[in-house]
Amino acid sequence: MFNEIFGAVSFLVTFILMVLMFRAFGKQGLIVWIAIGTIVANIQVIKTIHIFGISATLGNVMFASIYLATDILNDIYGRKIAKRAVWLGFSSTLIMIIVMQMSLHFIPAPEDIAQSGMETIFNLIPRIALGSIIAYIIGQHVDVFIFSMIKKIFSSDKTFIIRAYGSTALSSIIDTALFVAIAFIGTLPGMAVFEIFITTYLLKLLSTILNVPFGYIAKSMYRKGKIANLDKDY
Repeated sequence: MFNEIFGAVSFLVTFILMVLMFRAFGKQGLIVWIAIGTIVANIQVIKTIHIFGISATLGNVMFASIYLATDILNDIYGRKIAKRAVWLGFSSTLIMIIVMQMSLHFIPAPEDIAQSGMETIFNLIPRIALGSIIAYIIGQHVDVFIFSMIKKIFSSDKTFIIRAYGSTALSSIIDTALFVAIAFIGTLPGMAVFEIFITTYLLKLLSTILNVPFGYIAKSMYRKGKIANLDKDY
């Protein structure tokens, strides 16, 4: 039961921090959140936990916050800004992987205690790293595209929930399927791969269903003029 309770706390903390970044720094805060969040989520995904009766990797809540941040940027500032944020997140992850892989190749001093721990975290299996990067960049671009298409039909503030749910629910299928296929097909039994896909997608979907109120809070702050001054210099 601890993981379920702590998971709820972690969910609230994650999305409150995302909203605070928007309140403190405007659109740049959300763009930075996407860059940081992409790195954090790719580190979290290494850890497996047992929650709601299933085994799952961490990172689903952080990935959901990235999708929401992208949707907020798309809704308020337009598709161009949202796509720029997506590429920044991709670049941040790629740079992290390259730099940390180089760091691991330094010969540690005899008294060093960090090498084994760093190898556990950052010595990613190439297929998993590749799967994560490809799934992220394609999934996020699909999310931006679908959000923009839905907005042409449902464009009011009240229908943000339709845009956010619709785009993330569909793009997460592609994101999750790509990652699981690239990372695990051929290394795990087919049924195990399918179970990983289902559990990962369902947890992302649950996070998406619960996170939209934070999107409305962010949009409300923008409408009330609390963000305009922060955006003036950018």
